Amino acid sequence: WRAAEPARVARAATEAALTEQIRSIHTATKGAYGVPRITRELRESGPVVNHKRVARLMRAAA
Repeated sequence: WRAAEPARVARAATEAALTEQIRSIHTATKGAYGVPRITRELRESGPVVNHKRVARLMRAAA
């Protein structure tokens, strides 16, 4: 479990950045975009993300 520490830290940083992107898309669309559309927007802008990850991050940020 100690060897996995750097991976956990890196994942937390990545998810924090993704949460900010999700939040900005959500506010830019005035809450009209849900998980499928936000996932599509994220994929078009760069990182490949799974819809389940987007849903989890949206639930955690709410």
